[in-house]
Amino acid sequence: MRTLHFEISRAHRVRRCFLDCGKQSDRCSCLSLRILHYWGLGAKRLTDGDSRTIIPTRAANLAPLGYGVRHRRYQAIRSIGWGLLQLVIASGLFLSVSHNTVAAMPQSLAVELEHLGLPATAISLYVHRLGDDQPLLTHLADRPRNPASTMKLVTTAAALDLLTPTHTWQTHTYVLGQLQRGTLDGDLLIQGSGDPQLVIEDFWRLIENLRQRGLRHITGDLILDSSLFDRDAINTKPLDHKRYRAYNTPPDALLVNFRATRLEVFPEGQSLRIYADPPATTLRLENHIKVLTGRCKGRTGGITLTVEHQASGTLAKLGGRYPVTCGPTGFGRVLLTQDAYVYGVFRHLWLASGGTLRGTWRSGVAPTNQRAFASHRSDPLASTVRDINKFSNNVMARNLLLTLAAKRTQGVATPSDGRAAVLAWLTQAGIRMPHLAMDNGAGLSRSARLSARGLGQLLLHAWHGPWGPEFISSLPLAGMDGSLRQRFRGLAPGGRIRLKTGRLSGVRAMAGYVTLSDNQTHAVVILINQEKLSNRIGDAAPAAVLRWLLRPR
Repeated sequence: MRTLHFEISRAHRVRRCFLDCGKQSDRCSCLSLRILHYWGLGAKRLTDGDSRTIIPTRAANLAPLGYGVRHRRYQAIRSIGWGLLQLVIASGLFLSVSHNTVAAMPQSLAVELEHLGLPATAISLYVHRLGDDQPLLTHLADRPRNPASTMKLVTTAAALDLLTPTHTWQTHTYVLGQLQRGTLDGDLLIQGSGDPQLVIEDFWRLIENLRQRGLRHITGDLILDSSLFDRDAINTKPLDHKRYRAYNTPPDALLVNFRATRLEVFPEGQSLRIYADPPATTLRLENHIKVLTGRCKGRTGGITLTVEHQASGTLAKLGGRYPVTCGPTGFGRVLLTQDAYVYGVFRHLWLASGGTLRGTWRSGVAPTNQRAFASHRSDPLASTVRDINKFSNNVMARNLLLTLAAKRTQGVATPSDGRAAVLAWLTQAGIRMPHLAMDNGAGLSRSARLSARGLGQLLLHAWHGPWGPEFISSLPLAGMDGSLRQRFRGLAPGGRIRLKTGRLSGVRAMAGYVTLSDNQTHAVVILINQEKLSNRIGDAAPAAVLRWLLRPR
């Protein structure tokens, strides 16, 4: 009993506990302090950052802490304290709160966040040292908040468990007609399986595979099968007014190159050359940019873009002004509709390889009684998860959620089926996330919600799970790669901060793992929701939390 010890979050709580215990919510700590004082035990304070550990000792009373106790209060609790102490001894229990007791927000951190101008009610925190029973720090950890792109951690963790890291997607082609001497007298069908990462290089390999199988000329149409995902059930509306930005791309079972087109701008003397990468036969560009000779004040800020969808394809008009002193530049946009993109890119690559295609495109469904003619197999899921989390790719995460839906239903996938699959997995894994509202699984949503504690519990599960290495290695490394490549440099040695980021208007979030100088790793969740949140505060507040955690103790 002489080794009783307990931890409290801030020393001033000790003073309030002694002088006004009746008003405290933490009555167990108050009672422990009073019994210790009655028993004649003193205490000394060990400073551990912002945690204060009180260890009883007979050498001194609580006076060294600087907190006086009125004699009449001491006498009033004497008999109660002794009786309770005897009860504890008789039951074999220790009046102890272990070293991993939950602590509220530390004083120094609270002061720094207040100095930044961030209200305490706008941030939720959860910090849990791996191996401990209780979190080291919680602050409004059960409050539902918008997690932005940290929602991708839920989707990817569930996918690793439900699909396994070796899962792959296959894109199949079917010849619908007679193939003789390199000519297909009929249609070619491409069937999508939901591959989130069928990039242009992979699509080109699929086309080369067709050529290696002997196909050169197609007299019919290109039929596109995206039926695995229910397009009518997918929300295709952009989150904001920037409808042509790549982050707003909706998912599709036959997603090619994220449906993105990069517009490259090259100054040539007093003129500009513009081209699209990848080229598509369904896209035309018109250059109306006025060339300037003055100082460069921004790479793309002076360029405007107008998109017109026409019967013959899409026309993209580029206007505005651009100083040639800015040099080459480029920017990605989503300019074409889903099927027009796949057909236009396929046709360009097919013609460039020496093939011919007489028809246009239309939707269809692959035959069930016919073997595929040529196929492409994706990289394994572990690679996909890495790219989703490192670079926060929204459409990849949305495709992944629908893949979970397809596995669950063994049929046409909808976002609601994907959410149901994740909820069932959480229940089976014993992860409590009562506030979870996933929406599209990417965090690109105003209605998405989860709590810091729930996400923290998921991080703990993932760390100890069989696919922990794949999940952990998918997180951005501070100052090194992904969305953290330019952030937190010098805050800790390389590899000690692995955090998924999240950013929306009014939202900043980070979640992942931080390893301290003592090689103890902590699961960390930071969720900030505040209307009109400035970039300065949104960037500085997570840095303040990390500095507090990394401070030597």
